[in-house]
Amino acid sequence: MAKPDYTLIFIVEDDAAFATVLMHALEKKNFMNIRIFSNGEECIKNLGQKPDVVLLDYMLGDGKKDGMDVLKVIRKHNEDTQVVFLTAVDDLEIATQTIKLGAYDYVVKSEGAIERIRNILRRIKFENHIKKENRMLRRSRRIIIYIILFLLFGIAVLGSLYWW
Repeated sequence: MAKPDYTLIFIVEDDAAFATVLMHALEKKNFMNIRIFSNGEECIKNLGQKPDVVLLDYMLGDGKKDGMDVLKVIRKHNEDTQVVFLTAVDDLEIATQTIKLGAYDYVVKSEGAIERIRNILRRIKFENHIKKENRMLRRSRRIIIYIILFLLFGIAVLGSLYWW
């Protein structure tokens, strides 16, 4: 049995049935930290939770912020959050626009959408792991450089005391 994955995922979807089906499909793949929001305003109010991934409907209903508005707020709030657009609109121009504004990917709601989303989440998780490893390596390299400099300074001081 696979380990539970506690990646915080927001599903922002005005179609409650689709959101529930998506959540259950992800839970079957051991994603255990999922929040559903029916509109962009709810999502924005909860960005303080620092979601790892936001699965965001492009068209969120009348009178509410659409997906592009929410994406812009997410980008200002947390650059590390990955946004994947979900939409019924299969339009290359819109897909390109969302990617240019910082979306990770664009998924058309179709038969294979849920499997595609699972694959995207696995890829995001892997990339985040690599980024974390790289940050740790850079930090370790800095610490090693400081230790070497400290040791060289200590050797220089001890050498100068020896010759006095």
